[in-house]
Amino acid sequence: MARNVTSKFGVTDGLDFTSEQGITSIAIDKLIPYHNHRFTLYEGERLEDMIQSIKKNGVITPIIVRTANGGKYEILSGHNRVYAAGQAGLESVPAVVKVNLSDEDAEIFVVETNLIQRGFSDLKISEQAFAVALRYNKLFDERKRKEICDELYFIENGKHRPEDVPPEHLTTRDATAEEYGISSATVARLLRIDKLINEFKELVDRGNIKVRSAVDLSYLTEEQQRNVYKVMTEKEVTVIDMKMAKQLREIASSYTIVTGELITEVLNGEYGSDEKPKDRGEKITLPTATYKRYLNSYSKKEANEIIEKALALYFEQGE
Repeated sequence: MARNVTSKFGVTDGLDFTSEQGITSIAIDKLIPYHNHRFTLYEGERLEDMIQSIKKNGVITPIIVRTANGGKYEILSGHNRVYAAGQAGLESVPAVVKVNLSDEDAEIFVVETNLIQRGFSDLKISEQAFAVALRYNKLFDERKRKEICDELYFIENGKHRPEDVPPEHLTTRDATAEEYGISSATVARLLRIDKLINEFKELVDRGNIKVRSAVDLSYLTEEQQRNVYKVMTEKEVTVIDMKMAKQLREIASSYTIVTGELITEVLNGEYGSDEKPKDRGEKITLPTATYKRYLNSYSKKEANEIIEKALALYFEQGE
C-alpha cells in the first residue's frame, strides 16, 4: 500500500510543481514498464554501479509514474532505477505519481527523461531517430513540453531550470538540430530511419546497415520492407550494403509488388548484372529484372525494335 511522504517537489496532478508535493513509496511489484518504451536499459558496469550506489544510498531521485489498471503504476521515468533497486534488494522505491496524464504528456516524460539522463549522443541511432521524429513532427505541444522539461529539471536538481528560448527565425529542422547538437542533414537522415521497421532499426543499431543505406531502405513501404527482411532471414543475409539498398529502393519505385525473386537477385548480387561476351559471336542477354521492367508487355519483335532504336539514339548522342 502506498504512503505519502512530505517533499520539496511540486504537486502530483497536472504540470504545476511549484508547491509542496507528496512523494509516494510504491512497491516494485506494483510497477510496470512504459508500454511504448524505446530505450535500452543499462547493463554491464553502468548497471552494476547503479546497483551499488542504491545499496549504499537508496534511490535518491524519485521515479515518475502514472496510474494504470489493476492497481498498477506505469513507469514514465526511472526504468533503470527500478530494476537496479530490485537487484539491490529493495522492495519499494520513491515515486511521483501523475494522475489524469494524457498519452502525449506521458510520451514527453519518457523521451525527455532519457535525453536528460543519457545525452543525445549516447542513444542508439534508432533511439535518436525516435526522439528527433517526435520533436520535429511537433506531436508534442511545445508549452506542455517546456513545462514537463522544467519539472524534470526541478526533480533532478531541486531548483528551477534556467530560461532557454530558441531563436524564432530557425526552421523546425534547424531548431531540432540545434537542440540536439547535430546537423540539419543528420536530422533529415534520422527522420528517414524512424520510418524503418523495427527489425531494420535493430540492424542499424548493430551496424549491419549503415545510415546512408538505411535512408534508402526507408523509402520502401512497410510491406516491402517486411518482404525484404523475410527473404534476408530465409537466405541468412545479415548485412545490407549501400549497393543493395540503392537497388532495393530502385525496384521499390519501379514495381507495384516487390517479389521475392527480385529481392533475391539484389541480395545475391545478381540484380542488373550483365556478363561481357567472350567473343563477337556470343549473344548478349538482358538481366531478367531489366527485361521485366521495360519490355515484359511487348512481343519479341517489338522488344528488338525498341532495343535497336534505343541503341541508335544512344550512339547518335555520342554517349
